[in-house]
Amino acid sequence: MLPLPTDLQPVHDHVAATAAEVDAGVRDVRDGLRWLGARGLLRPHPDRGERVGDVLRLIRALASASLADAFAVWSQTMVIEYLRCCPPAQELAVVLEELTAGTVPGATALAPALADLSGGPAVPVLATPVPDGWALTGPVPWASNLFDGAAVVLPARTPDGGRLVALLRLGDPGVAVRPPTPLLALNATGTSRVDLAGAAVPAGAVLSRDLGSFLGLCRPTMLLTQAALAVGVADAALASAAEALSAPVAAEHAALVTRRDDVAAELAELAAGRGAPGGVPGARLAGLELVARAVELEGLVRGGSGFAAASPTSRRRREAAFLPLQAPTALQLRAAA
Repeated sequence: MLPLPTDLQPVHDHVAATAAEVDAGVRDVRDGLRWLGARGLLRPHPDRGERVGDVLRLIRALASASLADAFAVWSQTMVIEYLRCCPPAQELAVVLEELTAGTVPGATALAPALADLSGGPAVPVLATPVPDGWALTGPVPWASNLFDGAAVVLPARTPDGGRLVALLRLGDPGVAVRPPTPLLALNATGTSRVDLAGAAVPAGAVLSRDLGSFLGLCRPTMLLTQAALAVGVADAALASAAEALSAPVAAEHAALVTRRDDVAAELAELAAGRGAPGGVPGARLAGLELVARAVELEGLVRGGSGFAAASPTSRRRREAAFLPLQAPTALQLRAAA
C-alpha cells in the first residue's frame, strides 16, 4: 500500500486512472494541471514552510501514479515559486492567478542558469536593452509545459556581463517552439526547445537582475521538490514489489522501505526550515539513490511481466532513468559537493 495522506489519495487515484494514456502520449498533462487547479491544489500557502511541505506531499503523491503528471506540476509550482520569491509588477498578477488555476502552463527554463553559475557554458540567451524593457535572442535548449500560452521563466545575459531572469509567453512575437523530440517517459509533457528572435520582455516582466541571488532563494525548493519526485516513484516501485515479494529479497525490501521513510522524513524537516541548508543537495542525491534501488528491486521481483513495454514496472524504469538528468543533474550536484 502506498504511504499517502488521506487527502491526497483521490489525487493519486485520479492521475493513476490516466497514467497509461499519458505515458503513451495520447493524453497530455494539461488535463491534470487544470484538474488540480480547479481544486485549489496549486494555490500556494502563504507561509513558506507550509508551502514547500504542501508541494512536496503533492508531488510525491503524483509521482507515485505518473511521473509525467508530477513533472508538469513540478514545473508549474516552480514558476509559481519564482513569482512568490520575486513578486512581479502588477501587470503579471493575472499570470500568477492563471498559473494557480492551472489554466496557463508554467515552464521553468533555468537549466542554463544552473550550468552558468557552476562554471559551465554561459547562458545562451542575450538580452538587449530596448525602450521600456529588453529584447531576447537565443535558444532555450530544454523546457517542459511548452503548450500554447505557457508562461516561461528563463535567464538571459546582458551586454554588460550581467544576468537577469524574465518571464515571457509562448505565442508572443519572436518566440518559436520546435517540434518535440520523442523522449522516455515524458512525451506528454510538452518538452522541447524554444528559439527567441528579438522577443520583447517589458521591464515589469523581469523578476530579477541578480541571477545568483534569485537562485539562492529558489534553489532549495527546486531540489526538495525534485527529491519528492524520486520518493514518489520509489513509493510505487516498493508497493509493486511488495505485492509479489519472495523470501530472497524480503530483507532488502524492508531495508529500502526504512530508507524511503528516512529520506521522506529528512525532506519534511528541510521543508520546514529545520536541518542544515547544506543538506538539501544531499537529500536530492539520497532520493536518486533510493529510486534507483527501488525500481531495480521491483524489476527483479516482477520478472518478465515487468519487462513488457506498457507495464507500470517498465514505465517506472524509464521514469527513474530521467530523474538524475533533471537540472541540476546528479553529476553537477556531486561535482559541487
